[in-house]
Amino acid sequence: MTAWHTCTALQRDLLKAIADHDHYDREATADALQIAVETRHEATLNDARVTDALAGLEADDLVATDGTYALTDRGQDAITQAARSLAIVTGYDLVVTDGGTTIPSHAAAASRLDTALQAAEPALADDELELLDAVSTYLRNTDGFVVQTHAEPAIRSHALDVIATSEDGHGASAGDVLDTLAKEYGAKRALTALLDLLVQGECYQPEPATLRRVDTDTDELGDNR
Repeated sequence: MTAWHTCTALQRDLLKAIADHDHYDREATADALQIAVETRHEATLNDARVTDALAGLEADDLVATDGTYALTDRGQDAITQAARSLAIVTGYDLVVTDGGTTIPSHAAAASRLDTALQAAEPALADDELELLDAVSTYLRNTDGFVVQTHAEPAIRSHALDVIATSEDGHGASAGDVLDTLAKEYGAKRALTALLDLLVQGECYQPEPATLRRVDTDTDELGDNR
């Protein structure tokens, strides 16, 4: 179980809010973070709940504070792992991003592979060359497939509805949910919505290939894991 999945929904919201404040160069004070979470949920939180949630994050070495809060390396890893987990179980290979800039990992890997192929060509059989060339083509075709957070609200809402109508005691099949959404919005927009729901703590994965809404298990904001 990753650090992300040991957090409560409120703690996940706070981690996301801290990351947002850092990205937009805003001070992540406890009051500012509480306002951000309350605004997102259109609900009022008890001050003590927010203070306790932040203290728990600090105790778990997910955040550090000197009056304002910042993600530790462990906290950043937790968010990154959550975003990648859905991509893994649904078979999508994502290009890593850093501050919104695509890191050309696939294109660079394809170029290195092509160079190696040219050097090794005399020693390889035709079928081996074909397989390696197919890998190079795959890398180039998937380069630039970047998942952005903050998915379109309508798609996020529809995604939650799809999960709600198809989940059982084990959750909803991640693949089935993605297929349903992809038919209407396309695979990239559908995947973006599901990743956003995971990152923002509105759904989670009780099993590696299933999705479940956070509010399935509790009507009180933030208590569910």
